[in-house]
Amino acid sequence: MDFNYEECTARSHRGGQFYQLRVADLHPTQSGVGLDEVNAKAEAMRTKSKDDLAAYLITHPVPIVIGNGDKFYLTDHHHLARAVWDVAQGKNQAGIDQGNARVVVEVMYNWSILKDYNFWKAMHDNRWVYLFDPMGGGPVQPDALPKHIKDLRNDPYRGLAWYVRTHFGYDKMAADFAEFQWAQFFRMRMILDNRLLRNAIEDVDILISKMKAEDQQAIIEQAIHLASSGEAAGLPGYVGHGG
Repeated sequence: MDFNYEECTARSHRGGQFYQLRVADLHPTQSGVGLDEVNAKAEAMRTKSKDDLAAYLITHPVPIVIGNGDKFYLTDHHHLARAVWDVAQGKNQAGIDQGNARVVVEVMYNWSILKDYNFWKAMHDNRWVYLFDPMGGGPVQPDALPKHIKDLRNDPYRGLAWYVRTHFGYDKMAADFAEFQWAQFFRMRMILDNRLLRNAIEDVDILISKMKAEDQQAIIEQAIHLASSGEAAGLPGYVGHGG
């Protein structure tokens, strides 16, 4: 896919200009995503024509930082980038594949001069890296982060946080790692699948979208109740006490 934008390189600069970049060249700055959200985005993208998908991606630019050996690091929109990659793996109306799957990017900073500790210190100070594993453990070393967008693992509680927000359990806010904060809140209070208690499943294998409708509804309703309780006061987007 070509957006008729200049290809992003290690010399690209910030300043409001958009570039295009292969999804395969993006480096994650977090370990997990909610695959429930990714799968929903990918399903919607698969049926878009080439022009419609291009228009959608142009209006959803991906912010990046360049540095640490002239690599391109995502600072947000991991779910969108992973969805584009997943769409490219199979049949889709836009005709994208692994080789030509691209997104529109905006360079937040070009820190090509920064490497290793100095780069990660700057990323951490700007709250542009989330050093926790898909099960909420950490902090982990930056070297433990996935090297490719396809290697992002499922955090089912991040997926649950997305479900709760789309059901108006809390408001979307531009706070640092807002939905990961909600994911951790739910993780400490809920078990999404009782097979986990039987040592029969790992957290990363749980997909709420694959559950029976009644189980899915019960989980979402429980989470919305928790989100509206006093326990959640102070979390970004909190909408009030539910009693």
